[in-house]
Amino acid sequence: MTISHTYPFPPGGPSKIDRLLQGSFDLHHHGYPEISFDCKTRMEDVDEMSIARNAGMTGVVLKSHMFPTVGRAYHLKNLVPGLEIYPSITLNYTVGGLNPMAIEVAAKQGAKILFMPTWSAENDIERGGMSHHLRHFIDRAESKLKPGKGIRLTDSHGKLTAECRECLDAARQYGMTVCSGHVSPQESIALADGAKDYGIEEVIFSHPDSNSVGANLQEIKDMCALGAVCEFCALGCLPALQRIKVKDFVSIMSEISPDKVILTTDYFFEWAPPASETMRMLIGSFLMLGVPEADVRKMVRTNPARLLGLTETDLDSIAQKQAAQALVDGRPFF
Repeated sequence: MTISHTYPFPPGGPSKIDRLLQGSFDLHHHGYPEISFDCKTRMEDVDEMSIARNAGMTGVVLKSHMFPTVGRAYHLKNLVPGLEIYPSITLNYTVGGLNPMAIEVAAKQGAKILFMPTWSAENDIERGGMSHHLRHFIDRAESKLKPGKGIRLTDSHGKLTAECRECLDAARQYGMTVCSGHVSPQESIALADGAKDYGIEEVIFSHPDSNSVGANLQEIKDMCALGAVCEFCALGCLPALQRIKVKDFVSIMSEISPDKVILTTDYFFEWAPPASETMRMLIGSFLMLGVPEADVRKMVRTNPARLLGLTETDLDSIAQKQAAQALVDGRPFF
């Protein structure tokens, strides 16, 4: 296998967009296979990761709607040295739903992110989100994923269930970052509030603009008031979806502060560009709309690094390792 060590910069060399992309993190990135061999991505994981590495990105969190990504991350880190690749687990029915033992097993193999249910969430099923997309690939999805058969984090009184609380306790034990997944805004608010009982002060409010979640601005503000960080995914701005415009992201950011935002790609489909390019597009769009470079840096580097539990010392150590690897590969590290 031959991996390219080059990355094409604009005429004249790296621009300020490239310099913001350098050192960035993508905390929401799918790989292949995902769901089915028929659900393709733009390129093989090893090629896609090498492009992110060559662009100067610091790290990527691999997400799967189906299984923990621990094995995939382990092998990719060996194949693409110079990029931090973090595994995760998503609490869908394929891992037993709200299953603390599955969390423990994933954590002991390096999982850093815990996603609450996505296509298995009752909210997603009711709204026709990812659960509906699954029907194109999984025969039993039509009969199994019906309203009333999904997972909820709260009981009839709006309180977190014992199962959800046990999962939060496992996340606390292993220092994992919690994402709200595709549960409802009301469940997400209960999650952010209840997480504090376990010393988890920040959760990630997963793409609240998506149809799978369906949050309004006030619910986003309520989440941020509880310490949550709001995720803006580049995927939602791409032509095939166009569920939101970048200027709307900027408007929401101005309401909640860039300290409460992370930019991710949600890299997934065959028609989507490589994640590093999608992230670059989002960074450039924010700059074009007048967002200061310092605020963009917070959203792609400072905030994601904090959520991963990385200190400035950690980041310096990673940068040194990446610079050394770039020298070995014979590629620029700027």
